[in-house]
Amino acid sequence: MPAMLLRVVVLTSIYLLALTSLHPGDVLVGLVLSTLVLVVSRRVRPRQPPPSTLPLGRRLAGVPALLGGTLVDLAVGTWRTAACLVGRGPASAGLVEVPIPRGGEVSAAAWGVRVGFVPDTVVVELDEERGRMLLHVLDASDPEAVVAAQLHSYERRQRRVFP
Repeated sequence: MPAMLLRVVVLTSIYLLALTSLHPGDVLVGLVLSTLVLVVSRRVRPRQPPPSTLPLGRRLAGVPALLGGTLVDLAVGTWRTAACLVGRGPASAGLVEVPIPRGGEVSAAAWGVRVGFVPDTVVVELDEERGRMLLHVLDASDPEAVVAAQLHSYERRQRRVFP
């Protein structure tokens, strides 16, 4: 019960901070809304992620490679974008469909976020039902090379952390 009361107080405080008001009516509305949100959310059960086949320690050991690889991708993408902006790089931007390896929603979402960090790629759509990610890339002159590079990056950097 104290945990529920604390949650109501925190949610009501956030509501009042957003309103910038301490009028009694606003406090009452905040308390009612907070209580309703907590009651409804208790009935909705969060989906549990599927258990990973890799032990947690082994997955965590892959985090430095994931972060380092993402930084390398970020530097290379920044360089390519800058070269294109000053007129020294290819400017054949376009859309490329990349197949998503089966690994679950968390893996696909993490891949989409990681790819979106790089300035020369933008995730347009992530469609898990069809198993594809639609990317807008700065150099789409060779879509097969883009797909191969993305899949290689996924396998090498991310697969270990988000199987």
